[in-house]
Amino acid sequence: MQAQYGTKVTQKILNAWYRGAWWLYLLQPFSSLYLWLRTWHLARQPKVGKNPLPLVVIGNITIGGTGKTPLVVALVAALKKQGLRCAIISRGYGGKIGAGPHCVSAGDSAHMVGDEPLLLSQLTQVPVVVGWCRKTSIAWLAKQKQFDLVISDDGLQHSAIKGDVEWCLIDGKRGLGNGLCIPAGPLRELPIRLTQVDQVFITGVADSKVGKQLQQHMPDQLVCNIEPQLERLRRVSDDEIVPWPDTNQIIDAVAAIGHPQRFFDDLRDRGYEVHGKGYTDHYLFKAHDLAQCRLIMTAKDAVKCRQLAQGTSDQPPKQWLYATQSLTIAPAQIDALLLKLGLKPNHTNP
Repeated sequence: MQAQYGTKVTQKILNAWYRGAWWLYLLQPFSSLYLWLRTWHLARQPKVGKNPLPLVVIGNITIGGTGKTPLVVALVAALKKQGLRCAIISRGYGGKIGAGPHCVSAGDSAHMVGDEPLLLSQLTQVPVVVGWCRKTSIAWLAKQKQFDLVISDDGLQHSAIKGDVEWCLIDGKRGLGNGLCIPAGPLRELPIRLTQVDQVFITGVADSKVGKQLQQHMPDQLVCNIEPQLERLRRVSDDEIVPWPDTNQIIDAVAAIGHPQRFFDDLRDRGYEVHGKGYTDHYLFKAHDLAQCRLIMTAKDAVKCRQLAQGTSDQPPKQWLYATQSLTIAPAQIDALLLKLGLKPNHTNP
């Protein structure tokens, strides 16, 4: 009951931020205080030195999902095609690792390392190092002398590192919300940050309101649209590919991601009538949350639910399914990234 209440409160706050509820402007003094404290904190930080390995940071300036994980997976796939050896670093939000560094292994659980690092490890098949101190994680990877570059899953606001290339994502339907910093709005930092990154990706097609909002803050040449697509349907218990149900059916769906509604909308776009239930990002499901006999969830949720889905000696495996996503990055963007990093394709690597 407490978890459900927390989910409802969180969703109401997110909705207010992105719909521009009038009462949030009463919180602007606290947003000003947040910005002052952040500026004070940054001013006290030592100057960030050169990274021991080329570093690509993929993040956002808003609270709520923007689609980082599909972009990280697509980038790793593109770099592998270039013969480059990469690793991923992550804070491991929701896990128990602490400062780290800890390299995710097949025996790790989402409870231990966090759901996103576990998913990235499974999808990319490259080392994923977890720890709240990303600087330490990069240094550990450099000592291995096995990698050409490192990708940071999130970290645009991490003051101890500075990406050699920085990519920022914005949700095409929600944009920057009411344009205010937390707690009055969803912004982690001011929109001027968008002019300081190398590339801004708009997830999905930006509506006219969001397009006008973004034009006020950044030059058009920085903007690129990406559209993650639902691809395959797999069983949670054993990862077996199964066919998509016939369209025009009613399906139950759950999502514990930054923006659950996007997942439900994607399912509706495939022709289903969706009964969706959203949870807070990184929520650890309990058996009673998933009472439906057959439901569809995200891949990020599947890594947390696999043990529940496999059943016991007394209960057969659950017929829960999860949807994978695919995303393609334009070759020109990969070329620009490699040029900025000073890297060249190496097709001699296995």
